[in-house]
Amino acid sequence: MIPVTYFDGRSSRAHPATLAVDAGQAVLRDADGAELRRAALSSLRVSERVRRAPRLVTFADGAFCQVSDHAGFDRLLAETGHQEGWVVKAQNSWRMAGMAVAALVAVFVLGYYVVLPWGASHIAQAVPPALEAQLGRATLTSLDNGLVEPTRLPPAEQARIRTGFAGLKRPDDPGHDYQIVFRRGGRLGANALALPGGTIVVTDELVGLAGTGAGMLGVLAHEAGHIAQRHGLQQVIQASAVGALAAYMFGDYSSVLAGVPAAMLTLRYSREHEREADAYAIEIMQRNRLPPSALADVLVALENQNRVAQKNEPASGARAEEPALDDFLSTHPHTRERIEALRAAGS
Repeated sequence: MIPVTYFDGRSSRAHPATLAVDAGQAVLRDADGAELRRAALSSLRVSERVRRAPRLVTFADGAFCQVSDHAGFDRLLAETGHQEGWVVKAQNSWRMAGMAVAALVAVFVLGYYVVLPWGASHIAQAVPPALEAQLGRATLTSLDNGLVEPTRLPPAEQARIRTGFAGLKRPDDPGHDYQIVFRRGGRLGANALALPGGTIVVTDELVGLAGTGAGMLGVLAHEAGHIAQRHGLQQVIQASAVGALAAYMFGDYSSVLAGVPAAMLTLRYSREHEREADAYAIEIMQRNRLPPSALADVLVALENQNRVAQKNEPASGARAEEPALDDFLSTHPHTRERIEALRAAGS
């Protein structure tokens, strides 16, 4: 027998009472020992134990008892053969709580570093080519709206680069229509951007640094690798994981991909994506008897230029007032590792 507080379900008045078990039935008595009610144990609902919170025993008609004597109630339940489920035991165990937190962290890490990239890759591959090309055009329009200026490269120099790229033996990629456009980069500096659909934007500054020979063709082959494997789309989709999941489930990519043009201008490729694009470039260069080290030379020149620019850049002034835009090295990270791999491929 344990003390309880009884509520009859018809008023808010609390009644001091006792609860006992007799012959498979719960027996409720008032403070004077008079029986208030009895009910079969199978008809009662017992709330889960949550540390020190009072527990409730609810009758079929909505009346209930509030139990604060946890030890006594546990003994009473044991007499009836009642056993707590594993969920209740876990909720009241610090060890189980710690294990649950650790498991949650593990699931989060696994999801972020494994499941999310895998899902983004599959979603990117499912985007129709026509929609991808539309996104590329929208991204180029965003670039032309103030970020870049019309090219000042001589037409003959542009033609030399386009002809060189068109003459390369490349892996089949029927889903993309490759074309090279030139722009004066301004604050983008020496850069090349792989847009969805097959457009590669090359800045005048990059041509001035890399020239029109094997090094430039290596850069273009690298950017073609990003396009062929849809790395840009993967990065953007991965950054909007929730919307991407909904798009994959319902087949509507418009909401996720609406933000692609702006996101494409600020994305940074992952180490794995850079390795894949470099491997693609190496394959093309070797097919065409071009030294992969030529691409490494361009990366070294970009590194040196970036180092000098950072050294000479004032801590304050007009440049500091402008929002910083990403150069080639920041959008294509892990440069030193890539240079070594390209040199090794050519040896």
